[in-house]
Amino acid sequence: MKLNIEAYRHRDFLRYTLAGLVMLHGTWILRLSIAWLAWDFSGQASVVGWIAFLTYAPTMISGPFFGALVDRARILRAAFIVQSLLAGLSLVLFGLVTAGWLTLPLLAVLALAIGIGTSAYHPVRLSLGPLLAPPEAVSSVVTASSINFNIARSIGPAIGGWLIAAYGSGPALLVCFLCTLPFLGVLPFLEPRPRANGRRPGESLRESLAEGLRVAWHDNFLRLILLATALATLTGRGLLEILPLVADGIFARGAAGLGVLTSAAGIGALGGAALVTLMRPPDERRLPRPALAAAGCGMAAGLVVAFSTLWPLTVAAVAAMGTCSTLVGVSLQSAMQAHVDDEYRGRVMSLWILCAIGGAGFGALALGALADIAGLGAGALMLYGAVSLLLVPLSRRVR
Repeated sequence: MKLNIEAYRHRDFLRYTLAGLVMLHGTWILRLSIAWLAWDFSGQASVVGWIAFLTYAPTMISGPFFGALVDRARILRAAFIVQSLLAGLSLVLFGLVTAGWLTLPLLAVLALAIGIGTSAYHPVRLSLGPLLAPPEAVSSVVTASSINFNIARSIGPAIGGWLIAAYGSGPALLVCFLCTLPFLGVLPFLEPRPRANGRRPGESLRESLAEGLRVAWHDNFLRLILLATALATLTGRGLLEILPLVADGIFARGAAGLGVLTSAAGIGALGGAALVTLMRPPDERRLPRPALAAAGCGMAAGLVVAFSTLWPLTVAAVAAMGTCSTLVGVSLQSAMQAHVDDEYRGRVMSLWILCAIGGAGFGALALGALADIAGLGAGALMLYGAVSLLLVPLSRRVR
């Protein structure tokens, strides 16, 4: 069976990927640090859920606007500006932690600011990657990017957990900042292929945004992809965002335990990405069968995590959730990327990110609140049961 690795044969994409791998390690260390700080300040799952929600909420509001801007902007300049701002925010967080000035309200403000920066960067990365390889390699670009993401997801949290346990959150956040420097250094040397201008003569930003929404709304296949993405991430990613509750609140294993669980999710996700390389490219007729099957398996693994009292079983179930989450995300994103023209890519893919990130944010918020009220197991049963009722009709639209 032929591996879907065409994207790696293109020099600029390979350089972008290698530098991005270092940057992504910093991103995962940052995410782990923020989650741990929220837990350390409060000891409450609902607070961890709220902080996770704040990092995701801007994507649901400002993400589509940034998508419209990306379709009109010089893509490399946009990538450099946004990533520089995110690096600066991690440096500010490092300074506050080191000086002992960080409070929970300040952490919430910074989580929101990082969320705004991330909402700008998502359409940038989803537009830039495909422009560094020929159009026929777009499916391979998505797979390669997922492998890159999940390598960092496997290793970064373990590094972050070890840094926090051994040296504290301050050094971990400094490493976050340093990890962005190679990526910023390589951006000026990339040469993306030309793309159609996403702006018509005299078209305002509002009109450009409305055009992207129109394209997504009037395309039945795109609507199905967006709905399936939102529902799948609501359950699969939501629980993975409140792992501090599992690692320390249930098993009392601290930051090191959180690093183990997050890395287990990453290792599972890396396995999922490897499986995706063996799958045939998506078509445009029906939802990919592996995506919906993986969504169901992911919910089953999530229930094991919610009810387990055995640490090895919990680690294995979290890894399974990582595998399923990746199969869902890559399958649906590949299908959407293959369907969208370059001139609309920033706007339409920002809607996909809105659904993916929004689902994870609301999932974390709902599970955190339900866990504090009724316990994690009962909360997971209630949320997963509701989502299952909505996913079943979509299963009839599989490929």
